[in-house]
Amino acid sequence: MNMKSVKRWVPLMLLGLGMTVALKSGLHEKVSLQELQENREALLSTVASRPVLSALGFIGVYILFVALSLPAATLLTLTGGFLFGSWLGTLYVVTGATIGATLVFLIARSSLGTALRNKAGGIYKKVEGNMNQNAIEYLLFMRLVPVFPFFLVNIVPALFNVGLRTYVVTTFVGILPASFVFVNLGTQLAEIDSLSDLVSMPTLIAFSLLGVIALIPTLYRQMKGKRKLLLGMVLPISLFDAPLAHGLDEYPSFLSMYDGLLESHVSQATRNGIVFNGVDYDAWSKDPRHGDAFSILTKLDPNNLAGKEKMAFWMNTYNFLTIHLIIENQERESILNLGSLFSNPWKKHSWRIGGESISLHDIEHRILRKLGDARIHFAINCASVSCPDLRRESYKVASLDQQLEDQVRMTLANQGKGLRMDKGTLHLSKIFDWYRQDFQNKDIRGWIREYVPVDTDADIKFMEYDWSLNLRN
Repeated sequence: MNMKSVKRWVPLMLLGLGMTVALKSGLHEKVSLQELQENREALLSTVASRPVLSALGFIGVYILFVALSLPAATLLTLTGGFLFGSWLGTLYVVTGATIGATLVFLIARSSLGTALRNKAGGIYKKVEGNMNQNAIEYLLFMRLVPVFPFFLVNIVPALFNVGLRTYVVTTFVGILPASFVFVNLGTQLAEIDSLSDLVSMPTLIAFSLLGVIALIPTLYRQMKGKRKLLLGMVLPISLFDAPLAHGLDEYPSFLSMYDGLLESHVSQATRNGIVFNGVDYDAWSKDPRHGDAFSILTKLDPNNLAGKEKMAFWMNTYNFLTIHLIIENQERESILNLGSLFSNPWKKHSWRIGGESISLHDIEHRILRKLGDARIHFAINCASVSCPDLRRESYKVASLDQQLEDQVRMTLANQGKGLRMDKGTLHLSKIFDWYRQDFQNKDIRGWIREYVPVDTDADIKFMEYDWSLNLRN
């Protein structure tokens, strides 16, 4: 195990040590319902005289207890209610719980999650894909239904690489209902005799129903998919999807139209001091070849492709669909505007190709990156100024290696967004930071030296990424 791997496990080991020390010392037993009731007036007086400090202290304690998974969540939530009232108490409780849970999530994802992903096989990939596709519904369900231990729900998403933003938002929203109920109970702390009597069966059923409601979109998609499968067994043509072409018979026609579009509507441009290949999206959108090419693409069946054929097909598909996404939504500022609160644009939008729904995220991470060639990062274009340039021709199997080499060298030669040496510091594209694992197992300098001579000891800094749309001037 190398030093970097060891460092990944250090936070988890420290967290485990903290949990052990806290449980052995009885930290969670220091505060009891009786003590809170007996010192009620003194505590309320402290909050009244120092409201900000009291709020920060309460949130800090809540974060600590959640991060260490100490069994005192109910009592702490009640405390938030009687100290700060219904609304502020709920805000402080949910904030502390979300931050504490997020700390556990990040630690688990960097250690347990990474280790599992590196060793897992096909079954894990299927589960991971399902979890990511339905992450919002699954996480809301687990947060809302009271049968799932809070600590367990903090860990499970980390094992399957759920996005941080999705995790934070679903945690905050998912724990709101129960937190509000318990905080309100806490406002009447003096009347509570036992913590075990707080939640009635109707309340538990109500929370469970909320969780089931959160799962409805996922259940609908799965039922719809099964319905298509069943009908496909008895009908020659699906009533729900356009029929697939026979394999890839029409793929040459798609490439011909795509090449014509690239040649007609892509040319060199400059913005913010960066030179790039810009796209005339307005002209492209009016070109009838785009609609015809899109129609063909969605009828192709690439499922039997492998090697260079697979790589070329999906790189062309990624770049074409990225342009289609911009055109379809008439976006002219940044592709980031096509995301949402819960999902980025690469995950949010999908199309049916080869009989299944697929997003740009799927193409990049679950297809192309799995092929093990880091050069793909310089061939796919995210419709932004700082992306490696959109090539003015499609990728062809016969010349694929040369095209990929050209893309890498062209990007590294672009000082505005690829590589620049400045006073002993190597300034690189953020691509090397985001996907460093793909470049000779994080040996970025070693990978680059295959193309450009660089100082072994040079410091590395990553350039700011310009997400402005790659519009042609």
